[in-house]
Amino acid sequence: MTGFDSHGTFQKAANEYTKIQNDFPKVIRDPLLADMAVKEGDRILDLPCGTGDSIVKAAELAGPTGHALAIDVSPSMIEEAKENAEAAGVKNIQFLVEDMDKAQFDAAAYDIVVSANGPFFASDLKAFLVKMWGAVKPGGKLVLMTLGRNFLTPISGVFLDLAQNKTEDLQVSIPWRTTEDILFLKTLLEEVTHKKRVKITHRDVVMDHKTADGGWNLLMGTAFRNYTLEMSPENQAEIEAEIKEWMQTNRQFSATCSFNNIIVTKDAT
Repeated sequence: MTGFDSHGTFQKAANEYTKIQNDFPKVIRDPLLADMAVKEGDRILDLPCGTGDSIVKAAELAGPTGHALAIDVSPSMIEEAKENAEAAGVKNIQFLVEDMDKAQFDAAAYDIVVSANGPFFASDLKAFLVKMWGAVKPGGKLVLMTLGRNFLTPISGVFLDLAQNKTEDLQVSIPWRTTEDILFLKTLLEEVTHKKRVKITHRDVVMDHKTADGGWNLLMGTAFRNYTLEMSPENQAEIEAEIKEWMQTNRQFSATCSFNNIIVTKDAT
């Protein structure tokens, strides 16, 4: 198994991903919304939008005079997002199923352009950032969230060890490694935005999953789901049982995850 199948991963992970969003709103949604600082009437672009936890709330804050365009490659994610919007009574969102590399949208049309834990899935990160920055209107801002160097440690390392032991030729391709280096990311954004000030805030968050089942659901609701796509059901069941036993034996019911929150504001003129 080689490469990283983001479409297949998040098609399979949609249900667990929704549970994660519901359990840990303070980890992703709330800091992202604070950076977005949505105002009445704002136009917002979210790519990739996932199950819509952040964009639904942002569109609600933008009010009936505002508008949001939410795009994701996974039909399952988009269906979850639509259901979330309907449940919240939010009607000012347009949802699209589209690959992030192929997505098209108006230039200089959005007050806020946001991408949370998605930029590293682009086949060409610089080209993706150029496209997203181009969608920001004068006076608007680009808001990003990327994973830092700790992603669900220590359970992620245990999971990958078990996966490689039980799956022939399993190559671990970790796309978020491209953006975890803050200096690299800042330098690239300065180049893309023509030397605009890049504000980066690093956060380390302890996520309490409380039970071994919760820890497994946490892994399966994230990009680590990718490494189960070509496993046999038997191998996946064995790995699930073994990592749950490891969590129980070691009383390990939390995981650390680090994030980098980024804001770049475009000149008003």
